[in-house]
Amino acid sequence: MTKKRKFKKEYSVELLRIAEGDLQTARGLIQVKMGRRENIFFHLEQAIEKALKAVLCSREIATPFVHEMGIVLELFPADLEVPRSEEMLDLGQFATIRRYEEDIADLTDEEVQATLDLAVQTLDWAKNNLGK
Repeated sequence: MTKKRKFKKEYSVELLRIAEGDLQTARGLIQVKMGRRENIFFHLEQAIEKALKAVLCSREIATPFVHEMGIVLELFPADLEVPRSEEMLDLGQFATIRRYEEDIADLTDEEVQATLDLAVQTLDWAKNNLGK
């Protein structure tokens, strides 16, 4: 069973700020073009995951302590559709196993940009849906 915790509604604002920090870290890694590309994806995954959890928190829905996007996405009520959610499903690997594997797959500039765009759109969506 997945452990969940119901945070205070006010924590959603802080969690979204942390997500924005993860997004900024990913952008920095993209700019310097150093290190493992998996690290960029890790921070993008974290930004998206925290943004989603911030919205859940703002609606007083207990959030799970997992990096599995499918589990997080299942918690959203039917009246709140998460855009591009299908694209998020495979990102959890960058917060888990891919952090411990070296260059298993070639991650292209296009994949980096597409995932960055997904993260930006998700954070914008989360800002617009916090507390609604």
